[in-house]
Amino acid sequence: MGLICKGMSLKNLKEKGKQNLFVIPYFFTFSSAVFGLISVIKTFDGQFITAAYFIMLAGIMDAFDGRIARALGSASCLGMELDSLCDAISFCFAPAILLYSWHFERLGLLGIAVLAFYLCCGLLRLAKFNILSSTQPKNLGFFVGLPTTLAAFLLAQIVINYNWISIRLLPFLKNPYSFALFVFFIAFLMISPVRFLSFKKINPRLSIVGGAILSILFIFSYLHAIPLFFLGIFSYVISCILYFLWETVVCK
Repeated sequence: MGLICKGMSLKNLKEKGKQNLFVIPYFFTFSSAVFGLISVIKTFDGQFITAAYFIMLAGIMDAFDGRIARALGSASCLGMELDSLCDAISFCFAPAILLYSWHFERLGLLGIAVLAFYLCCGLLRLAKFNILSSTQPKNLGFFVGLPTTLAAFLLAQIVINYNWISIRLLPFLKNPYSFALFVFFIAFLMISPVRFLSFKKINPRLSIVGGAILSILFIFSYLHAIPLFFLGIFSYVISCILYFLWETVVCK
């Protein structure tokens, strides 16, 4: 009888411990929202580069919460909804506030209109993702529309490395109206039918190696003031657009 009770108690402890694991991915999800909030606060303080870095930190937290939830078997509809709400703060609202205070205030109503379009496209992108996730097969290998995280990463990297990017790569960004058109295009990509390759199917071990490589690149980029993150994401976005055009125009 004692052995049975002991076995049952151990089983209950394991089940209770497994149930408590749901807190771990929530920690990363809420951390993403908190970093988004800090980004807005830093923007109000005029610390624009610091604000951009906090948007990137929010993106890193967002990259981990879903993977950890799936690994622990604690993925849920509540977690997905929370993730979308936190993404709305960190990758839709915070970048819009940052860009307005940093560069777009001089454009007046046009700047507000472009950033409002960016905000609305980001929110629509998140809502569509939730609907598609519940109606389509999982792990299709691609996203429909540019993920809000990558859009925010691109804009944050421009703030951090504006001089390098505007001089050596995208000189049209020096013109505020051309810059506004660029942000408009990034916003449009979030609600476009363009398919962007997903890396969710990658083996977990390869994900760890990839994370280590990204960390090294981040340190190298920070020390040498070379926007490797921007170059990587920008190349990824351009290649996905070109493949989509080739598939829809040339192949048909």
